[in-house]
Amino acid sequence: MIYIGKVRPSIMEPPIDKSLINFFRSYEPVNVTVPDDEVGQKKLKTMGIDGFIAGEMSALIRKNENVISRDCLILDLDDVIVTESDLVGMIQQKLKRFDYVLYPSISNGLKGVRYRLVIPLDKPVNEQDYKLLVDFFTNKALEGVIHHADKSNLTWSQIQLLPVITQYTKQEQILIHEVRNLFPVDEALETAKHWIKVHRSESGGITSHSLKNNTSKFKKGGSRYRNTTTELFESLVTGCEEGNRNNSIAQITGGLLARAVDVAVVLELVKVANSYFTEPLSEQEIETTFYSIAKKELNAN
Repeated sequence: MIYIGKVRPSIMEPPIDKSLINFFRSYEPVNVTVPDDEVGQKKLKTMGIDGFIAGEMSALIRKNENVISRDCLILDLDDVIVTESDLVGMIQQKLKRFDYVLYPSISNGLKGVRYRLVIPLDKPVNEQDYKLLVDFFTNKALEGVIHHADKSNLTWSQIQLLPVITQYTKQEQILIHEVRNLFPVDEALETAKHWIKVHRSESGGITSHSLKNNTSKFKKGGSRYRNTTTELFESLVTGCEEGNRNNSIAQITGGLLARAVDVAVVLELVKVANSYFTEPLSEQEIETTFYSIAKKELNAN
């Protein structure tokens, strides 16, 4: 099923029962002019252009608990380190055996090379498997294509904007590759789990995915009492809905600074918290809120 809606409000239209490839073949991109200013761009992205979620939802309100499964990977390729033609060529080579859709995002040409890659899966996946596949694709399979992975790709209920025609983008840049072969989930998960195991061994650490797979073995917490510090640390990964994001960033920033956490570390931690939001804030918004609270907490000018 394909659900269409806008970033704001987070209400989706009744689902469309089409395969992803057929949906994109019949979809008519709208023509828009992308403003030069950040405020105008944000307004266009959040309220002016349709986005979509592919999978199954239990209700038409876009939030994590309402998304039952997803049946395609959707990856925002924002930190691209190759030319546009090289990006297209590399995706064509890597995914030549499978169906996919590749199209410029609204910021392409305005903020460098920015594309969106949509890969239909041969069966639906749950949240844990989806995040594992996204992590593997953005950090390993697309190695040499992007520099840093966009953490918002991991958001379970993330809505991705549909293709549009802008002053920087033409219709022919929207690529629909159909070979009638969907990407195999079981094989991909096996490869991804092996990669994580090797990656963890090489780095000497433990990944969030490997930990998540085993947390069900444990009780809710340790034997010590819960307090405000406990709740503060948990808030880093519990996420929040759209209307409370800036307030959440402010509370986390203030709470960590009050506990003498290094300022640079606090900034990185609030970015982690933002990646778990239903609709992550832009980096500029995070930093504006962060520095405002930091000045008050640290009595800086």
